[in-house]
Amino acid sequence: MDLRTAWQERADSWVRWARSPDLDDDFWQFHLPHFLSLLPPPGRLTVDMGCGEGRLGRSLAAAGHRVIGCDAAFPLVKAVTEAPQAGTAVVADAARLPIRGQAADLVTAFMCLHDFDEMTAAVAEAGRILAPDGHFAIALLHPVFTARLTGAYADEQPYGLTVERAGQTMIYQGKHRPITAYTAALTAAGLAIEAIREPLKASNRTNTMPFLHLLARPATA
Repeated sequence: MDLRTAWQERADSWVRWARSPDLDDDFWQFHLPHFLSLLPPPGRLTVDMGCGEGRLGRSLAAAGHRVIGCDAAFPLVKAVTEAPQAGTAVVADAARLPIRGQAADLVTAFMCLHDFDEMTAAVAEAGRILAPDGHFAIALLHPVFTARLTGAYADEQPYGLTVERAGQTMIYQGKHRPITAYTAALTAAGLAIEAIREPLKASNRTNTMPFLHLLARPATA
């Protein structure tokens, strides 16, 4: 099963999971604040690539961004438009976005590039639609973490992760890629990395860095 089909089949489960602070507490209590601190101020247009059910887009809109979400799964786009704080979203393949070139001054890919079958093409699309002074902000499951799920760091391999909490189950499916796969895709798209962050998650037992954040911009800017 390809990753697009896997996420389309789990769309309803993801909406329930993503919208509950009790289930996906990492997002609400830790990950979202760190990611928002990476972003530039609101500009003309923000494109939320792989927007899912729209929770990041709602947070960006509340901060003053004009947001258009794009996702290949119709049930998730429907959830965006029917949420209490409804957003704007379209059904679109991240590798073929229906947005004119250089139209966006911010593109976000929050926890989705590792869910794309065509990651390199999606990064190229981000580069195509970015204005010369724009930014591309990426959040990933850290490749060091996903390598533990596949057993090897260097090889690109699919992974599955099942999480159970409060009587609910969420199955994540994605593709482990080493960091160089993402940096090579950015370079091929004409984008240069401006910032790299590994947010530190502290606990009583151990400190971890489960996520990787990248901020890139057109190399000619």
